[in-house]
Formats: sequence, structure tokens, C-alpha cells
Amino acid sequence: MLRFYNREAACNNNMLELKGVSKSYPLRRWGRTVSHVEALRDLELSVPTGVIFGFLGPNGAGKTTTLNCIAGLLEPDAGTITLDGEPLVGPKGRDALGFLPEQVGLHGHLTARETLAFYGGFHRLEAEELDSRTDELLERLGLGGEDDRPVSGFSLGMRKRLALALALLHAPRLLLLDEPTSGLDPRGVAALRELLRQLNREGLTIFMSSHVLSEMQQLCTHAAILNRGRLVLQDEVEALRATVREAGLRATLRVGGFEPALLEDIEALPSVQEVRAAPDGRHTRLDVQLRDDDTSALASALVGLGLKLYSVEPHEPTLEEVFLARTEAHD
Repeated sequence: MLRFYNREAACNNNMLELKGVSKSYPLRRWGRTVSHVEALRDLELSVPTGVIFGFLGPNGAGKTTTLNCIAGLLEPDAGTITLDGEPLVGPKGRDALGFLPEQVGLHGHLTARETLAFYGGFHRLEAEELDSRTDELLERLGLGGEDDRPVSGFSLGMRKRLALALALLHAPRLLLLDEPTSGLDPRGVAALRELLRQLNREGLTIFMSSHVLSEMQQLCTHAAILNRGRLVLQDEVEALRATVREAGLRATLRVGGFEPALLEDIEALPSVQEVRAAPDGRHTRLDVQLRDDDTSALASALVGLGLKLYSVEPHEPTLEEVFLARTEAHD
């Protein structure tokens, strides 16, 4: 069985650290460099050992540039990247990484088994060990019965799973994933989610970039938000959600007897920050942003206004709300 990492043997609480990492791209016109676009600006990032770390940000925030710098596909203009406290430089350092890019490129004329054998040579794996790992990975990733088929006949989901097998072949300490669920159907997403959880339980630290926030919330224990090349916020997922919770809880209430004229009275209640009303069958749905988490006081106040209360549904903040609140604040 593949053994990824002994967490107890870790010499550093943080598996991955980026300090002052900057990267810019030249903007050219008519063959001349006229300016530079800053993709990353003094990025500071710490990924604890043994976690599933979510890397969030709008398009163009610098997420893929960050992953490419970590993987060694790009050279930062400034700053340092360390893995377990050691500089992440050269082929030896990169051997500790597994990388699944968003765009999967494979040789269509090779079979799944031949693909793993070809790339296994780059990791200097002995034939017996390579065969053993190939068998294990193909089976775990649901490709055991497809190992002798040319990759050209694979679906996108199968190609993604084979590319993930390549990223895991050398038993890395850190797995980098760039938009791993992109293009997958719901069943494929669910299967990948469970596999990543299992790999993490076996000791693999996972660093994943995605814009599918619902997936990140289900998978990740820690997260960071990047906007315009700068770190906006980094913490445990529950702590990030608490930052939004502190600003007041949201609640959905279904009421009867609502008249548009009552909207101003509801907005004037001390506990209400914002309210929206919409028809909901025979009732009216009120979406309320509260100044605190006292929904009972709001319910009593609505009854006092003559409304009939049918249901109260508080909403815990989601990672999407954290993401939107923080990126909008830094635009």
C-alpha cells in the first residue's frame, strides 16, 4: 500500500510556506514590453501538515500562478517557498509534490498501464515497485478493468482519474490540485471527494484550488482567500465562517397576513439589518439579515406587527458568503 507521509515525523507544523512570493508577467505591444501585470504580490501563505487546504479567489486572482510556482513550472520574481522547512528547489525537492493541473494532457496512443510505466521512469521507480503501485492506483481509482485500453478512448472523468494516479505514483508528501472537479459529472465529483478524504486520512496533505465553493466547504479543513495577487484571509474553515456569523445571522421566515406597507416597520426593528419579501405560495417569505443571532426576538416582533408566523429557518454562513464578503471588501 502506498505510504504518503508520517505526520508524527514532521519537523514543522506547516507542510508548505510561501513568504513574500511575487510574480509578474510582461505586457507586450508590437514586440516590446510596455508594462508588467502583477499576478502575485508579496504572497504569504502557510499550509499546515495533514490538512485539506482550499485556495479560493475570483478568476485572475493568481491561484494558478501560485500553484505553478509551487510546482516549479514558474520561477517567482521574489520570495521563498519551503516544504517542511526546506527550500523547495530542484528536482529532489519537487519529488515531494504531486500535481494535477486543470487541463489534463495525456498521450492518447498509450494505455493506462503504459502511461504509468512511462512516467514512473521519471521518478526512478524500480520495476517491481512500479508494478505494485500501478496495480494499486488503477484499482483505487476505478481503472482496474481499463488498464489495457488506449487513453484516447477514455472519458474526461477517466482521464482525470488517470492523471491523479500519475500525481500519486511516487507517493508525494503534498498533493496540488488545480480545479480538480472541473468537467466532472456529479457522480465523478462525489467519487473524487471521497477518494481525497481517504488519501488525507492516510497522511497526504492536499492543497486544492477551486471556484466551486460548495465542494471546498465539504472537503476542506482550512482555506485561504486570494484577491488580485494578495492574501485576503487565511484560517480554519469554521473560523472563516465565524467571521461572517459575527456580522449577524441570516434567517428565512414564512409568514401570513403580510402587506407591502409592513416592510418599513420590519426594517425599523432593532434586530433587522436588511429584509427582502417574496411570495411563497399562500404565504410570504422574508429573507432577513439580522444584527445578532436572536431569532426569537425577531419572531416575537413580527407577531406583534400582526403577522402569522409559520416557520423560522436560521442559516449558518457558507464559505461562499465568506468569499464574497472578503473579496468585495478588497476590490
